[in-house]
Amino acid sequence: MSQLDNTDACRVFWVGLSAKITACEDEGPLSPTTNSGSLLCQVEGRCSNISTYRTNLVKCAPLNDNGKLRYPNRHEIDSCLPHLNVEINELEPKIVFLLGWKVIDAVSRSFSLDLETWDGFDYTFQKHGNVYYVPIHHPSYIYVYKRKMIDDYIDGLVRVITRLL
Repeated sequence: MSQLDNTDACRVFWVGLSAKITACEDEGPLSPTTNSGSLLCQVEGRCSNISTYRTNLVKCAPLNDNGKLRYPNRHEIDSCLPHLNVEINELEPKIVFLLGWKVIDAVSRSFSLDLETWDGFDYTFQKHGNVYYVPIHHPSYIYVYKRKMIDDYIDGLVRVITRLL
């Protein structure tokens, strides 16, 4: 079994792709010090009294031959998927947000889900067991390419959380 970052049950999971090189040991997945993490903090701030958990499919930072962060390959992703399963079973979230296409693809393959894509910032979801899986834009994509639409993104995520909880 993998070491969980937090062992408290939670209602909402945020699942990113992979760990990054951190400046300090206390910096967890999707840290508030990152652009992605700061957007998630804004969503959480609008949804008071919900417990959240942030994790990545790939728990280690995949590096290229020059020591630079790279995207994990399919083998690395597939070999780490059981860890996500443990986290979901252990912490029993109601909603699992899948951040970006690589995460969406991996989780949909692993759980045999037929996840529909979004329309603008109206996000769809699929229930599997007692968990709603919600494919969404990766927050870093929004931050970099759709910065003028950050409020619409946050509103869309808040709508999903409010509807499903």
